[in-house]
Amino acid sequence: MPMPMLSLCKPQHVPPRLIAPILLSLILLSGFVYYQTLNRPTSLHLVPYTPPVHTVALGHPTFEDVREYERALPQHRPQSRPRYVFFPREAWGTGWNNVFQEQLLNTHLAYLANRGYVFVDYIARDHPPFPDTLPNGTRHMLHIPMNALTSGPTGGGSWGDGVDAAVHPRPISQRWWDVACPAEKVVEVHMAETMRELNITDESTGEERLVRWAEKLRGMEEECVSVIGGTPFDYMFIGSDKVVSIWSSYGSSPTLTQYAWSALITRALSRNFALFSPGPSPPPSLSPTLSRITTTPGAGSKSAPYPLTAFFPLRASEPPIPGLLALHLRRGDYADHCKNLAGWGSDYNTWNKMGNPEFRATGRYPSLPDHLTVRENETRYDAAYAHCWPSPDAIVERVRAVREGRNLRTVYMATNGEPEWVGAIAARLRADGWDQVASSLDMELAPDEFAVSQAVDMGVLVAAEVFIGNGFSSVSSNVVQLRLAGGRGPDTSRFW
Repeated sequence: MPMPMLSLCKPQHVPPRLIAPILLSLILLSGFVYYQTLNRPTSLHLVPYTPPVHTVALGHPTFEDVREYERALPQHRPQSRPRYVFFPREAWGTGWNNVFQEQLLNTHLAYLANRGYVFVDYIARDHPPFPDTLPNGTRHMLHIPMNALTSGPTGGGSWGDGVDAAVHPRPISQRWWDVACPAEKVVEVHMAETMRELNITDESTGEERLVRWAEKLRGMEEECVSVIGGTPFDYMFIGSDKVVSIWSSYGSSPTLTQYAWSALITRALSRNFALFSPGPSPPPSLSPTLSRITTTPGAGSKSAPYPLTAFFPLRASEPPIPGLLALHLRRGDYADHCKNLAGWGSDYNTWNKMGNPEFRATGRYPSLPDHLTVRENETRYDAAYAHCWPSPDAIVERVRAVREGRNLRTVYMATNGEPEWVGAIAARLRADGWDQVASSLDMELAPDEFAVSQAVDMGVLVAAEVFIGNGFSSVSSNVVQLRLAGGRGPDTSRFW
């Protein structure tokens, strides 16, 4: 027999047989409410971001819209039992692409460990995009939020359909880590000590390193784990041949297959689409959502860009831009760095190594068509330098060879070369029959987009039908891994 409805408007007669069950229910309810009051995490919240005074004084972009995007991520809410892992010493002090290589691998490790990766701002210590010293001589380096660069899983984005977020928590920001994991809850794991515990040596494969660390972190009961003294995938390890064995697990992981450029980068690519495609308008993946943009005159321009909410982060798996050949022409500091790399006997960077014959022969890895070759009567130093620092003649010749048999019409050069040098290369390519040639120097970028212009260029390199990169470069290596994970054929990624 159903329990009678009790009105809150006027007293009702309660049958005696129901008094005891009702009282028991109220007692249990009050106990539950009291317990929740004592233990509820509703006090955990992220306050709105306020830019530091020096950021305003220097005129740096504040990225407030990006900060708000990160703050609103669904995982930045009170949870019953969060499980996180934080690597506070990821590739500190190196360029963004070196840091990012490590962050992507650590994201994959956290995924396998059933923990939420903790992402941080990128601090522009090297090659700052803007002057960062106040008149009094104090340097304040630009802090770039992760979601100005990527809104894929490493930036807290979804793992994709079919992944249970209760088992594989989505990554969180360091700001949320500071809230959800106060110092008294944090358990530290020390790198050197754990490497000995897991019997990981310089001879261990990358795959062994990944599996043992994942088992270690997955088996820990503590909710908040901080890895002190480095990471399992530090700069030296990533530069070794050992890293390649991780690809079998990593290459098909949601960390890469669900990768997406940030809405900020997507906006920049949308505005500059005409530079790298003769098509009349951007594809849907780069088009703003009309219902979410302003009709103010000039809106969508460099000086009045559309709001980030008008763009969905660009997935690396979107179809390539037909007819586009994208080139990575690293100049500037590489004039000396290429000499160093050649003198050290360095091999290609990280995933670019998968073109080496010893890796191709295993059948375990994507068969990249190019590797560091040394011709007869040529020293290894000269060969490495020529691959790292191609001459104008070599560039034009290589581009012509890669175009053969393909319907490629447009060239985009991602480069930090001097304008005069870039202009001369562009003129030679046009003379060689290319319909359209443009470069990084032609990009129209708002200040916040300029701060991440390297990633804007990489968005074009990943989206191109065919790519020619610098085998020694971490930029090219990251482009290669995202192209492969996004479904581009291995034969569409080439090197000088």
